[in-house]
Amino acid sequence: MTNRRRPPVQVTPLIEDAGLFKREVRDVVVELVPVFSRNNRGDLVVKGIVQPDAEIEVVFAGRRLREAANLVVRMKKLRATGVRAAINGHQAMNSIRQLRLPVRVRGTWRFRFQPDPSGWEVKNYQLIAAQWAFADEDGVTVLAGWPPAKPENRVQERARAVRARNAALRALKGARQQ
Repeated sequence: MTNRRRPPVQVTPLIEDAGLFKREVRDVVVELVPVFSRNNRGDLVVKGIVQPDAEIEVVFAGRRLREAANLVVRMKKLRATGVRAAINGHQAMNSIRQLRLPVRVRGTWRFRFQPDPSGWEVKNYQLIAAQWAFADEDGVTVLAGWPPAKPENRVQERARAVRARNAALRALKGARQQ
């Protein structure tokens, strides 16, 4: 199969966000579970839980991946605390799903179909994160990420180009007449 992806040096924030945020951007409260993975593009994928106890995947993609480092560090500390509590005999911390970090994510929904063990296609939801906010260990709110880049108004761009072309034609006609 032909790889049609652009080289990374050619990907601008506008191009990246046009591919990621194709639907409406919303605010969603998610409780992230410290279970990390990577997809085939190298994006960070974190398990999350939204009300009413539905499991989703939160994807931190592209240039926002570096911004997610603070969140990953915070979640690793949460997991270490949960492991310590489980070793000390705290029964509630034996399940990783009990370790949750509340995060407010501004992003867009995307769904994927994946086969389950019996072969049926199952719909999985992903939340593509643009911006997110969470409380650090001191209780200070940390805001990370960027809002999606929006293209300029194409009608205005075309009108500007037409005006420039018309001005150039008038200048060319004026130069010919002299």
